[in-house]
Amino acid sequence: MSEVQTKPASFFDLFAAGRASLPEFADFVSDWHNTGEEEQRPLSEYLGFTDAEFDVWALDRRLLPDLVAARRSGQPLAAVVADHVQRLKAKPAAADRAALFSLGHWLKARGIDA
Repeated sequence: MSEVQTKPASFFDLFAAGRASLPEFADFVSDWHNTGEEEQRPLSEYLGFTDAEFDVWALDRRLLPDLVAARRSGQPLAAVVADHVQRLKAKPAAADRAALFSLGHWLKARGIDA
């Protein structure tokens, strides 16, 4: 009988299924760090993100539910980010300045004015 090794579900997949919450993210990152040499995937892949999703999410973690919805519906990531930026602009808050700046530059690098 052969041994079948399966990878545990990723943070992204568990979050999308309602079986993980944002506070548990740190546990997944810690687990990745503790895998040592045996884990060869980059952190973004280990967590279940595409590189682009991870980059955007690192700029504003509030985007996680939007990223899940976009992946389910096939909506382009840039459209999700642009919608998020417009929502932030609609109710400006000082705490959102960094996210608006960073996400605005992310969009601009893709030829989209936010």
